[in-house]
Amino acid sequence: MIRLLDFGRARSMRMAGLLCIAAMMNHAIHVSAADLPRVIVNVVEGGESSRKPEEVLSTVVGPGVNQPDHYLGYGGFVGWVSPIRLRQGDWLLGFSAGYWHASAPTPLRFSPGTIAEYQKMGLPKDIDAPTGGVAMIMRSSDEGKTWSKPAVMLDTPVDDRHPAFVEPHGPDGMLICSVFTYPGGEPSEYVKDPKLAHRTAIIRSFDYGKTWDKEVIRLPSPFLSDETNGPMILLKDGSILLTVSGTPKEGGPSQAAFFISQDRGSSWKLLSTLKADHNLDEANATQLPDGRLVMMARPEGDISWSSDEGKTWSPPVTFGMRLYAPSLYALRDGTLVSLHGSYTRGGLRIIFSKDGGHTWIAPAKDHGFLVDNCYAYGKAFELPDGTLLIADQGTGGHTAADAKSMSLRLLRVRIRADHSGIDLLPASSR
Repeated sequence: MIRLLDFGRARSMRMAGLLCIAAMMNHAIHVSAADLPRVIVNVVEGGESSRKPEEVLSTVVGPGVNQPDHYLGYGGFVGWVSPIRLRQGDWLLGFSAGYWHASAPTPLRFSPGTIAEYQKMGLPKDIDAPTGGVAMIMRSSDEGKTWSKPAVMLDTPVDDRHPAFVEPHGPDGMLICSVFTYPGGEPSEYVKDPKLAHRTAIIRSFDYGKTWDKEVIRLPSPFLSDETNGPMILLKDGSILLTVSGTPKEGGPSQAAFFISQDRGSSWKLLSTLKADHNLDEANATQLPDGRLVMMARPEGDISWSSDEGKTWSPPVTFGMRLYAPSLYALRDGTLVSLHGSYTRGGLRIIFSKDGGHTWIAPAKDHGFLVDNCYAYGKAFELPDGTLLIADQGTGGHTAADAKSMSLRLLRVRIRADHSGIDLLPASSR
């Protein structure tokens, strides 16, 4: 691959202008190859951890371990986990609990053909789950050594999935959580009945996550349906950025959209949408130390940057690494981390960048450093010592056996000071 050419101020302004004009004219722009950002992978040897994941993993929920109280529709599935470290020191884990990989409410709204297809994959028969999956929360007040019993955070009439958190500025214990709610309808029916579509939702807490809003806040979505895996980002100016992926009303590949809240989650404004000639699924964005925003999406690993607070974005570019469920983290030392699943090698993996995502450090051109041999939906937060606390799930729960044996696990990752690789560490240093 060609090494990235450093963009000067003039080129950045020219690209932003092109994108702005295109948005106003509402038609596609044609950008020459010379104007596209270029991304490369810098392969290093000896960068994998000497410790194996199984040597450091700790299970916090699983068969016989801190199970949620039984409710109608719970079949052992726990997944779609996301952690946060609060400023007062507590750690929280949000996750989804249900009966399967996707725990839609019963009676199921799928067509008979779809139900038969899902049952071949492992969907249990004769399910009785009136409200589908439930969003749950756990707390640790001793840096992950012990955890509270899972408690219900949100239980709407539909499946409540992928809870993820952000803590806004302020001393009042406020937290904001994003989820997406999944009724389990057929995509072909969304136009006729929008209530069947999956939608992003926001809830808030004012007591450090002990209690939560009962009514959800919806986004002004431009899409037929949308979803988010989180996490949201607290920007330098105190506003909150939320990235979603959605199905365009006009059809075509899924797109990314970016929303901002300047009143601590009470209301949300659509900043922009971003599209390519292929899907931009499970999009996630973060803010770099220089103030720019950077986004990554499934399945082609598309990357895009914004220099005007998310109003316009550079054309998405790929770099030869196919991935899923990416989440981006800008560490205090300026390192940009991508935690993601790998289509090439499987498992939860990490790559990292010292230049805002233009050059990525990895053990190979097509995959990242191994974090865990798991289903690879994991999320993280940075600890005071600069390591990443990572939460992930054992399997995807596609079969009934998988769902019953699901577990949530923790470990830490340290990116070496010389950026030559990673080290895996136990979740709790106590």
